[in-house]
Amino acid sequence: MALHLRQLAFGLTPPVLAIGLLAGVVGERRGHVKPADVDAYHAKASEGIKAVPYLVGFWYGHDKEVTAAAQKLLRPNAILHRVYTYNDGAPQRRLRSAGVLIVQCRDSRDMVGHYPPICYRTHGMTAESFSGCEQKPEAGLARGFQAGDKTIEGIEYRFTRLAQGQVFRTTVYNFFIVPRKGVVRDMKGVETAAEDYRQRYYGAAQFQVVFDSLASNDITATERDEIFATLMAPNLTLIQTLTTGALQ
Repeated sequence: MALHLRQLAFGLTPPVLAIGLLAGVVGERRGHVKPADVDAYHAKASEGIKAVPYLVGFWYGHDKEVTAAAQKLLRPNAILHRVYTYNDGAPQRRLRSAGVLIVQCRDSRDMVGHYPPICYRTHGMTAESFSGCEQKPEAGLARGFQAGDKTIEGIEYRFTRLAQGQVFRTTVYNFFIVPRKGVVRDMKGVETAAEDYRQRYYGAAQFQVVFDSLASNDITATERDEIFATLMAPNLTLIQTLTTGALQ
């Protein structure tokens, strides 16, 4: 009787294993996210970026053209490139301006490699070291940027370029958003999402606030932080949408 049971169990093992393997394959396929599965999320993301306000207090925004080359490289679901200029009507007020760039891609793999250490240096700029910072200049400075009651973890980058015999400085406050993960500080978080078949079609977004000035007449760090806080405060809802919208 015991021998018969062992023979029966041995005979059943291959079919049982096959059923188990098949169930595993079906379960894995169910975990795959297809591009069409996240259409609603990407529609919401695009609407949110289109709704970014042109007027923020005394800051007035005007759009800049996004080059065809950038469109081709990034294949964005939505992209915004806008320059804000401060004008409160006061005479002889020092001109202040800042650029805002928001790029949101449907596939996080399209975002990989496109961030300030690559893009700005490609355009002939030189990464600048931070005082007291031992890491390489292109690594930037890890920071927490304040906007409203939120602290946004990101990286500050600085670049210089020579034009018409003068040195210009570009300072970039940069951070990424990976849906279902949240704000990520650098490209590593985007690369991780790009490698995950359950995550990549939710895409990724990148935010930059850019300050350009003569190096000899650069605005202070305090001013930059205040401008970032002012321009990002109206976008906290958008940041939340990009972070959690995929779950709704």
